[in-house]
Amino acid sequence: MTINSNKNKEVVSKMYQSFLNQKQFELLDNFIDSDYLESFLNANKPLLNAFPDINFMVKEILADGDKVMTIYEWSGTHQKEYHKIPPTNKKIKVEGISIYEIKNGKIINSIARPNKLSFFLQLGLLPFDFLVKKTKKEEWVYLVDEFEIPKESYPQFKEKLGYNRQFIKELSGYIKDEVIKDDDDSENLTIVTIAIWENKKYLTDAKTSVQEEYRKIGFELNHFNQKLRIKMKRKVFSSLDLKMPTGI
Repeated sequence: MTINSNKNKEVVSKMYQSFLNQKQFELLDNFIDSDYLESFLNANKPLLNAFPDINFMVKEILADGDKVMTIYEWSGTHQKEYHKIPPTNKKIKVEGISIYEIKNGKIINSIARPNKLSFFLQLGLLPFDFLVKKTKKEEWVYLVDEFEIPKESYPQFKEKLGYNRQFIKELSGYIKDEVIKDDDDSENLTIVTIAIWENKKYLTDAKTSVQEEYRKIGFELNHFNQKLRIKMKRKVFSSLDLKMPTGI
C-alpha cells in the first residue's frame, strides 16, 4: 500500500470521528473539498439531525489509489423527522458501504450504500412478512461465480465483493447470497459466490443494474480481473423439482 493510500485512509477515518460521531461541523473543511462541502452536508445533515445520538463504527477501511472504501455500522435513535418520516423513537442499527474519492488530501466525492431495506424494516415502515417471497421456490435461479484468486490479490477482491454484496441486497427479486472459500492451495484462493433470485427476469434486471452501477463508479470487471490475475467462471442454475410422484 502506498503512502498516499495510508494518508487517504487517515482523512476518511478522521472525518468519521470528528464529523459523523462528534458532530464537529467546524472541522469539516479539514476533510472535505470546498467545492464538495455543500453537497456533502446536504447528504448527511438530515440523518445526523434525525438521529442525534448516531454513532458510526467503521468495521473495515480499504484504500486503492485515490479511492477509500469503508464498511460500517451505525446505530442511533430516531428522535426527529427524517425525509418526512415522523420520529419513531426506535433505536436501530444499519450496515453499509461508502466509497470516497480523495484529491490533495480532501474528499471530493462520495457514494453511500446503506442497507435501506433494513432501515425501513426497523423503523416499522414495512411489515416483516414483506421479506417472505411470493414466488415459488421452483422459479428461483442461482447465479454462481467461481473465482481463482492469487492470495496477494485477495484484499482488493474482498473490497469489490463487499461493495457488490451490499448493492445487490437492495435490488428487486433478491433472496439471499452466500460466499464460500477453499484456501488449501498455497498460492491461490478459490472463492464461490452464490446469489439467489426469485426468477430469471429478476436476475436479468439485476445484471443490468450492476452494469449501470459499474459505469457510474468507473469499474471495469474484465480489467480488474486481468490486473489482479483473477480467473472467473459463471453459471446459472435453477431449482430441481424432487417431489415424489403421488400414488394411484
